[in-house]
Amino acid sequence: MAKITLSDLKSKFESGDRPTGADYIDLIETLSESKGLGSEGNNELSISGIENTTIIDSVKVSDWRLIKYIVSIAKTTSGDNKFYVTELSILIDKDNINISEFGIIDNDGDIGTVDVSRVGDDLNLSIIPNPAVKPVTARFARMGLRA
Repeated sequence: MAKITLSDLKSKFESGDRPTGADYIDLIETLSESKGLGSEGNNELSISGIENTTIIDSVKVSDWRLIKYIVSIAKTTSGDNKFYVTELSILIDKDNINISEFGIIDNDGDIGTVDVSRVGDDLNLSIIPNPAVKPVTARFARMGLRA
């Protein structure tokens, strides 16, 4: 049994013949291959030492209709204990990106901001640290709906 193309798999079930046990196994193995299911991103990696505007994630706008980010910026070195979190919802249409930022929480003033920009076919998520507080560490989680 093996993963097969979706068109080959579809033809097996549309042929009018009774699917075999092997056909069902092919179906299961083909569909078990993850396509992200909307939950892609970086929730494990911390990006440390950010001192200048830094792109921390980039995706192709042609692949997505909606992207939701949860972003955290932290400064815990040199005795600091500063945190900033925000959520962003980004709607992507043919020509534009539309952004709603909400759920902003910080515990000790401005340590930085988050920026979303479109450059060609790329959507970039950037961290802009406050020069008085740098360096900072960033983390994010991304989920979305494919176009």
